[in-house]
Amino acid sequence: MKKNIAFSLFLLLTFILPLAANGQGDAGDGAKTIRFYGSDSQYNKNIIAKFEEGNGDLKVQIVPIDFDNAEQIIKTGIASGNPVDVSFFWGSQISAFANNNMATDLTPYLTADGNAWLNTFVPKYIDAGKIDGKYYAVSYQPVIETLFVNKSLFNEYGLQVPQTWDELMKVAEQLKSHGVYATGNWLGQNHQLLVFAYQIMANRGVLADCTAGKLPFAGPGEAPGLRQALGMLKDMYDNNYWYPGEGALTATKDQVQAAFYQGKIAMLFDAGSNVGTYESNATFELGVAKFPLVSADSKYAVNVVTNALFVPINAAHKDEAIRFMKFYTSDAGQGETMATGRLPSIKSKQDKISNRLMQDLMNTTEGDNVVSYRHMQNISPEINSYLQNDIVSFVCSGESIDTVLEELEALRLKAIK
Repeated sequence: MKKNIAFSLFLLLTFILPLAANGQGDAGDGAKTIRFYGSDSQYNKNIIAKFEEGNGDLKVQIVPIDFDNAEQIIKTGIASGNPVDVSFFWGSQISAFANNNMATDLTPYLTADGNAWLNTFVPKYIDAGKIDGKYYAVSYQPVIETLFVNKSLFNEYGLQVPQTWDELMKVAEQLKSHGVYATGNWLGQNHQLLVFAYQIMANRGVLADCTAGKLPFAGPGEAPGLRQALGMLKDMYDNNYWYPGEGALTATKDQVQAAFYQGKIAMLFDAGSNVGTYESNATFELGVAKFPLVSADSKYAVNVVTNALFVPINAAHKDEAIRFMKFYTSDAGQGETMATGRLPSIKSKQDKISNRLMQDLMNTTEGDNVVSYRHMQNISPEINSYLQNDIVSFVCSGESIDTVLEELEALRLKAIK
């Protein structure tokens, strides 16, 4: 009870008090203040400073984001009638707001002047925020799930980075003989490992139907992929290839990343958007690679998750919010994100990537066998939570695959009623 009260007070302080302090959007010097729910990182501060230089009538106030509770916090702000003007969220999960009439339709702004703003984006990234032909979010950074590799370890032991699942398991056993864990992942991130399920779905030609919740996850006509992938991940866990062996399912991000930097883990699953961070901290030769294919010459599934911006439906300063978002996704704004090792989402910056690791990361999204997908988490918030936090851990800790798939199927049926 105390925790709920404390969280409610946090929401109040986050969304309502800043409005009062700013006089409902008045900066006190004749300029309007628009509030931005986003990271207070240096690149955001740089973007805001440059935006304010060219827009003297506007000020931007960052409301620091709580990524773990972002959806609940944003919805609470909208429901209160005092939302921020511009909000971060994941483009491919914007249905959480669009389907509840909580997000502004950005299509008229993107398609104005002959699609002028829309045409600046790489199509697969801007389309991540598209639902039923309408755009509700603009993507500023692709979040490519990738495999960060300690290439120095592979060179030391004369090993090749695995390109298929079978190769991964063989390499993992060899690394284990040297006291090195093959892979690392942390609590709350295990859903990334379901990329192997998406690969299987793509190879069976049912990827779109599975991710839209149109096929059952258990019982007659069961969607392919999840059962096989969960079995594969359990094998990896049972063989102690997953750092730190016992305790892998509860390891924290700090613990796993520290072990990677210390050379205890050869390959780390994480979002490619963090390539700049890993490059800065690694003291060894760092590489990025595709997730191993489930079988040789098969299709490779790449998610279309993006970091994105949207405008709450009842934002006080919609036109001003659009001005800020246009600058954020312009050459100037994207230049600031790229300077910190983050990939761009606009066409004009795609050929301006000079960093080797960033180029290698982009290359993982290209090829005749590459297909894009949306996460199954988009089907419903409950499925999102189950896939994000539970399903892999449940199976690896001993619960039967039948049981977890039946629970997932129950959530699907609830969502499609």
